[in-house]
Amino acid sequence: MELNRNCFEPLYYQLKEIIREKINNGEYQVGHLIPSESEFCQLYNISRITVRKAILDLAQEGVLRRQKGLGTIVRAPYEATRLESVKGFTEQVLNFNQRPSAKVMDIGFRKPTRYICDRLRIAEDAKVIQIKRLRLIDDEPYYIEVLNFPYDRVEHIEQEDLTVSIYNLLDRKYGIRIARAEEILEPTLLDEFEMKILQLDTVSFGMRVERLGYAKNGEPIEHSIHIVRGDKCKMQIERRED
Repeated sequence: MELNRNCFEPLYYQLKEIIREKINNGEYQVGHLIPSESEFCQLYNISRITVRKAILDLAQEGVLRRQKGLGTIVRAPYEATRLESVKGFTEQVLNFNQRPSAKVMDIGFRKPTRYICDRLRIAEDAKVIQIKRLRLIDDEPYYIEVLNFPYDRVEHIEQEDLTVSIYNLLDRKYGIRIARAEEILEPTLLDEFEMKILQLDTVSFGMRVERLGYAKNGEPIEHSIHIVRGDKCKMQIERRED
């Protein structure tokens, strides 16, 4: 494909669509580098500003990922999260043939707020353990999560490997299976700390997800907050006639 300099479409837009087409037909493969800015300049006889604009647009759309010191990589297409599902993050990502992982940022006992006590139906002097993690897909930061559990239901969980699926751990170690969940979603402007952890260079919006997970007997077990990168938010909602 060539650029049409007599076309009404800007050159950066044409280049963007050329790159997209090469990704779709497999010429640029997922996880591989695309040509550098200078190579695009030489290939199409265009300015670096034009190339950067095309690549930036595709990065903002979630098609490409710019990695410092390496170049620009083709991202794996991400699927929509079905809001009716109560599957854990690990199980959902594995269904898309991608590799989930987690990094533990902090873990410790916290005095629960009155709000968390109400949500988890626990006394104000109850012992709560809080786990903060960064979740990644194919080594790329996806969201920050802060998990709160009544400690009497998950004793000694701090001694476990918390880089694995928490839901699988709850099921295997404590016989707790999350059967139902309530979620509240709201857009949020990411702060400086969140942007740093999520490896974002520019001011960005994200999605704040508050989740309350229930065991099969209806007991609330997990209260969590998830701060998701805005370019990773894609939700699918299914509605049915009552």
